[in-house]
Amino acid sequence: MWNILQQLILSFVGTIGFSIIFNVPQKELVFCGIGGAIGWMLYVLVSGNMDDPLLGVFLGAMAVTCVARILSVRRKMPVTIYMIPGIIPLVPGAGIYFTMFHIVIGENNQALLRGIQTLSTAGVIAVGLLIVLSLPRRFLCIMLIDKCVLIDFFSQSAIIKLILVVFS
Repeated sequence: MWNILQQLILSFVGTIGFSIIFNVPQKELVFCGIGGAIGWMLYVLVSGNMDDPLLGVFLGAMAVTCVARILSVRRKMPVTIYMIPGIIPLVPGAGIYFTMFHIVIGENNQALLRGIQTLSTAGVIAVGLLIVLSLPRRFLCIMLIDKCVLIDFFSQSAIIKLILVVFS
C-alpha cells in the first residue's frame, strides 16, 4: 500500500516538474499533475502482476488523454497543456538508456531486445493517444458547470438507428 501511495505522489510531483519545464501556466500545474498521476496509477494497477506492461501503458495513455480532453474543455485551455506532461511518467526513459548502454558495451542481442521493448512501449503510447484524440467530443464525458453530462449519443433515436444499421 505504501509503495502505491509513494508512486502516486512521485508521479504527481514528476509531472508537475515537467510541466514547469514545458512552461505550463502556473494555475494549471496541479491539473497536469493529476493527469499524470491518474495515468501512472492505471499503469501500476493493470501491469502489477503482468510480465509485459504494454496493456498498462496503453490504458494509462488513454486515461491521460481522456483527462486532458476533459480538462481542456472545462478549463478552456489547449489539450496539449495537460496531455504532454501527463504522459511523461509512462515514457520508457530507462528502456532508452539501457538500449544505448548495451550498444556501447557491445551486447547487441540485449540492445536489440531492449530497443524493441522501448519502441513497442512508445508505439503503444502513441496509439493510446491517437485513439482517444480521434474520438468525437460527444463520446467523452464533458465536465460542464457542476455536473457530468454525456452528450446525447446514447439517446433512443441513436440506439434505434444503430440497431437498424446493424440488422439491415
